[in-house]
Amino acid sequence: MKQVIIDTDPGSDDGVAILTALGSPLIEVLGVCAVAGNVPLHHTVRNVRKILELAERQDVKAFTGAEAPLTRSLFTAEYVHGKTGFDGYDLPEPTMPIQPQHAADFIIQEVMSRPPKSITICALGPLTNIAMVLERDGRIAERIEQIVWMGGALSEGGNVTPAAEFNCYSVAA
Repeated sequence: MKQVIIDTDPGSDDGVAILTALGSPLIEVLGVCAVAGNVPLHHTVRNVRKILELAERQDVKAFTGAEAPLTRSLFTAEYVHGKTGFDGYDLPEPTMPIQPQHAADFIIQEVMSRPPKSITICALGPLTNIAMVLERDGRIAERIEQIVWMGGALSEGGNVTPAAEFNCYSVAA
């Protein structure tokens, strides 16, 4: 079974990806980390919890991560996903708790406490939490199996600028 940590800024696209991973018998989701991106962090954290509760997976812990890119102001996609990231979806307010540990610290702890190359990071939003992880403990780069990132575009160009897709643009310094 593939062990994954999901790092996300959930709008509906990330929500479908998370639900798919949670429902797969081939994937063990170790935790879901929120990052600011499509919408500000307080919304992405709430959306992570809504998704976990919708899937009836309160056993999977939710973590709060970076509030903004490391070196510039937050750029959001509320013009696509609405003010909450889930505008138009009538999901109940979540009740499950957020873990007190920062997302970057959770990722480091999980990766460093398990056998090398046993955890995949599924990054569905800006890579700010991942950058924080690498800043805090560079040894982790050798221990992650892989990072699967939802970012970039093959032939269509960007959706924010002619060359930049949102998740790539949101990470730029």
